[in-house]
Amino acid sequence: MRLNVGKVPNEILRDIVFPRLGVVNSSVLLGPNIGEDAAILRIGGKLVAFKSDPITGSVDEVGFLAIHVNANDIATRGADPKWFLQCILLPEGSTLESLDKITWQMDSAAKEIGVSIVGGHTEVTPGIERAIVVGSMIGIIRNSRFFTSGGARPGDLLYMTKYAGLEGTAILSSDKRILSSQGESFVSRCKSLLTLISVVRECRILREIEGVTSMHDLTEGGVLGGVWELAEAASIGVSIDLRCVPVLPETRIICEELGLDPYRLISSGSLLFTVARGSEREVELSLKSSGIPFTKIGALLPPSEGRHYIDAQGKINPLEPPSTDELWRGVK
Repeated sequence: MRLNVGKVPNEILRDIVFPRLGVVNSSVLLGPNIGEDAAILRIGGKLVAFKSDPITGSVDEVGFLAIHVNANDIATRGADPKWFLQCILLPEGSTLESLDKITWQMDSAAKEIGVSIVGGHTEVTPGIERAIVVGSMIGIIRNSRFFTSGGARPGDLLYMTKYAGLEGTAILSSDKRILSSQGESFVSRCKSLLTLISVVRECRILREIEGVTSMHDLTEGGVLGGVWELAEAASIGVSIDLRCVPVLPETRIICEELGLDPYRLISSGSLLFTVARGSEREVELSLKSSGIPFTKIGALLPPSEGRHYIDAQGKINPLEPPSTDELWRGVK
């Protein structure tokens, strides 16, 4: 069986990855599961969050994204990202300047969010086409309250911050087809979206609100994939209205030109979260006063009501498990 590019399908994770996790350890409060962004361990009386993630689809922003994508997953647990370890793999023929750019990006991004880079490995690796950075982030949960994707409950309201496809838009704007058709100023606007890639700030706001029941970082699979993962982690149903999901004009232009679905495009920088009914006003006021864009896009349902989305034409469609991210169809 040949595997497709991108995340390994969930059924394969369940069959041959999750059952093979070494010894059982009582310090593990939250381990691997579909839709869960980071592990949580109790160590010496403290709750500590751990995450590893690679950056594989980007060329120009790989160091920057390695820090922020890993930090985002830690922040969704209610933790503060603190320490980062990197593994930089460079293709044959790489220049010193390319390594310098990656480490400069990592250093700058880490300083933005208060993270220390404490170790790792760097090498030139045969058999790869572009630089890959695999990162591991560690964070501390300040009190005993932590968040999981599985914390969502039927009746909760479903929100997202910012816009669909942010990371994918920034990455795909490097495509020569986009530069040729849209020009340098358009590409520059798309690249500037990387300033929105961190969700640490909104996570720190939301973790202080009692009515927030779960948080999930939107990465591979985009909005639709992330919503399915959250519902799967909580073993409940969900309804999402795509007519409410905000998509920037730049994202629509790129997706139309490359024939991609913006709702299934990698969306780091956007946070999916759920709110108990009655707490939505506090949440909305807190985000609004902080200048963070947000949108209510749906609601969580009892398992018996299933999972579905309403498309742009108002048609109800079944929400299926995520497949290969649209980024991989667009990258050339």
